[in-house]
Order: sequence, then structure tokens, then C-alpha cells
Amino acid sequence: MPDRSVVTKNNASLSKQGKLPAGKVNSNLDLQTFLPYRMYCLAMQMSHAGNDLPELLNDTDIIIREREWRVISILGAYGGLTNGNVANALKTDSATVSRAVKVLKKLLLIDTLNSKKDRRKVLIYLTESGAKLYDKITPKRIETGQMIDSCFTHEELSALHHLLNKLDRHLQHMENEFEDEWE
Repeated sequence: MPDRSVVTKNNASLSKQGKLPAGKVNSNLDLQTFLPYRMYCLAMQMSHAGNDLPELLNDTDIIIREREWRVISILGAYGGLTNGNVANALKTDSATVSRAVKVLKKLLLIDTLNSKKDRRKVLIYLTESGAKLYDKITPKRIETGQMIDSCFTHEELSALHHLLNKLDRHLQHMENEFEDEWE
């Protein structure tokens, strides 16, 4: 965390150099107790902990980014899904999934099937190459998960999952309350 006195001195110095004056905030946000920030930081740390995901992806013959890996991991875990189902599982938008699907399809790691009932509906699934990539990386990610979990007792881990499930249900409820589509 940066020392506020250094930041203030740097801002004052910039002001004297003819730069725009430093803005002063009126609200104080303690990032160390702000849950969205803490969860974001922990997610980033976990992504790079143990068997670093970007490193694992670079060690393959296929060049994909974390965005594409997330789609592969969801399809590997759940089987064939629609774009919307993948987006929902990843808590992202369909456009992000569509971009990843385009890359993965070009690399022959996934393929798609159109619905006979509704041609707009597309099922996305792993090809044999996609399944092999999943099977190559997933054991290392499981190992990383176990290393992360190891700082907790069984009871603590159980309580953490209980709290995360509670938070997930609460956030889903909040999302439904704030959606504009309901009359």
C-alpha cells in the first residue's frame, strides 16, 4: 500500500510543474476491508499461485489465453453447453464467450452443433484435442487448488464454502432485484 504522504508530495510536485492540480477525494474507501477488492485480489493471486495458469498455458503447443482456458475448463467440467450457459457459469457476457469460442474453434479445440428446434441455439463442446488439453492442465490446477486449500482445516474449509455459497445466493438475489426487466 503506498504511503499517503509520498503520494501527496508527488501530487504537489506535479502541480508546481504546471500539470493539472491534484484532485482531492471526499470519500474514504478502506480497500483492505472492501470485500469486492479483496476477492478480486485473491482471485488474481490464486490464478498465479502454485502451478501458474499462464505458465501452464505457455507450456502447451497451443497458444491460448486465460479467457479461452476458462471456456475449456467449463466445458470439461460440465460437458457441452450453450454460449449463454457458458457465460452464466463464468459470470461473464456472451460476447466474451463468443470471442473465446471463435479462437478455440479455429484451433480445433471445440466444435459446435446447431439446435434442430432453434437454429440460433448452438451447443459448444470439446473436441478430442480440447479434451486432451483439458486433461493436461487440469491435474496441475487441481494440485494448485489443494495447495491453496491446505492453509485451512477441514472445518474452516467447510465454513468458507458455506459462506461463499451464502454470498453467491445473496448476489444472485441482488442481481434479480436490480434487473430492469421485471414489472
